[in-house]
Amino acid sequence: MNNANSKLIFINLIMLLSVTFTMRASTNMLMTVVPVFSKYVLLANLIFVGLTATLYGIGALISNILINGRVNISKTPKMITLFLFIMTASIFAFIFTKNIYEVLVLSFITGSSMGVVQPLLMTVTNIISPPDKRDRYIAAYTASLSLSLIFGVLLQGYVISFLTIRYAFVIFFFISLASSILMLILSGKIKISSENKKIGFREILSKASYSLKQGKVLFAMFGNISYAFPFILLLTYGSIMGREYYGINPDIFFYFLAVFFSISFASRMFLSLKTVKNRDIIMYASFILSIAGYAMLGLTDYIYVFIIGLIFLGIPHGTIYPISSYYIATSIDIKYLNIVYSVFTFIMDVIFFFIPFVFGLISDLYSVRMAIYATIFPMAALIIASIIFNVKSGTQSKGTATKL
Repeated sequence: MNNANSKLIFINLIMLLSVTFTMRASTNMLMTVVPVFSKYVLLANLIFVGLTATLYGIGALISNILINGRVNISKTPKMITLFLFIMTASIFAFIFTKNIYEVLVLSFITGSSMGVVQPLLMTVTNIISPPDKRDRYIAAYTASLSLSLIFGVLLQGYVISFLTIRYAFVIFFFISLASSILMLILSGKIKISSENKKIGFREILSKASYSLKQGKVLFAMFGNISYAFPFILLLTYGSIMGREYYGINPDIFFYFLAVFFSISFASRMFLSLKTVKNRDIIMYASFILSIAGYAMLGLTDYIYVFIIGLIFLGIPHGTIYPISSYYIATSIDIKYLNIVYSVFTFIMDVIFFFIPFVFGLISDLYSVRMAIYATIFPMAALIIASIIFNVKSGTQSKGTATKL
């Protein structure tokens, strides 16, 4: 690869990471501020608070079904740009919401936008990365996500401390607008060659079926789904739990959340700077920390145990997603990445709209703590299934090698 091409790839990567940074800061604001806004400004009950996240997930789910798998690889950057502008307009509309029903509609729209943007951004990251450095580019992409989350929650905490919750929508509108403009510029720079043909539904099912038969893909998918339980708790109900059990105001909780995301960022920077040989061991260790951290969140009323739980959960948040994404990216031809990532995010979206509703229902009937105890068992079952798929995959690979 000559110096000119290397420089162009580097510039495109920096711009893409900038888009990722501003986009993820905005979406995380929606996932953490909207529940607080719904609960303490609009005075909605916990079921409606959970519905904001549920409708966000349903919107993303519909986008995955109707849009992502059909996007031609060459049109991916422009599609990202379009839906970033839709998300920006939705954040602007949040400023003027007066009741929970308006919030629910906007949650669905922003979820629909992010259902397109996030998986397609991962596709573009894979496209511009040299094959021998793909794992590092993915780790750099996910590190940018973590860094944006640190920035976002610190800014949210500051805004809520000194202004009002509604002002968060004003500030993040401009951040989201910056993301949209950056992607508009980048979409004109990235040229992706591809066959200009429509991808039929039968072909989508064929490639999806092929990817879902591979042990490493299932290992990645089930492992990633298992982490959705603590992550959704922290984003949707964390600030409410902090206030109810530990006497922490939402603005202070956002600062605690910054510690969680800082641990995640450090983990992802490690993966982006160092060539990791045994990714499976890191995944197994991350599973252990996930279960331990999740259990600690609901264990006692001592705030120090809660903070240790956040620290434990920060590590798997930083490791599971980039390693899972790497396994998925290497499972299929690059021109079908939109399809494979769409299947991956489709399944994640099902979980993301199901868990908040169930969690909110249990919390409303009993308590947030009881919801943790009730959901830790399916979380553990998913982890066990993930490990089984990986072990079987390794056994099959050895058997194939022996036959050869």
